[in-house]
Amino acid sequence: MTALVAAAGPLQVFAVQLLAFAGLLAVLWIFVRPVLARLLGERSRSFEETFRKAEEESARLARELAETRERLARVEEEARRRLERALEEARQARDRVLAEARDQAQAALDRARREAAIERDKAILELREEAARLTLAAADHLVRAAMNDALHEGLVERYLGRLDGVKKP
Repeated sequence: MTALVAAAGPLQVFAVQLLAFAGLLAVLWIFVRPVLARLLGERSRSFEETFRKAEEESARLARELAETRERLARVEEEARRRLERALEEARQARDRVLAEARDQAQAALDRARREAAIERDKAILELREEAARLTLAAADHLVRAAMNDALHEGLVERYLGRLDGVKKP
């Protein structure tokens, strides 16, 4: 082959190489290009399908995220309402218990005042009875000490005299 190249000139070698290159291009164009076009088309469609699925998945996840956020907002709102309701019920229970305790304390105080008044009145009555008993005992003692027969006789006569002065019906 080198002898052929040496016998032919550089222009002829160039022309042959150019012709061989053109033939190779024609074979590649006819046989390889359709296969490559098909492979690249399939690959391109595969990429497009993957991107489409990714976009669909992204949209689905975005919808689910929005729905989850809505549910979370509803749950938070419900929790807030329940907490407020529980706090209000606790306030009402506290107020009710305090009112009952206040009423019971007032009733106990009123009862204690009544009992104290009763005990005071009992003590005053006992003191009066004791004072009357002591006064009668002292008067009896004084009368017994001062009484003699002459005084006794004078008192009886005076009493009987008064009785005579009373008109009989």
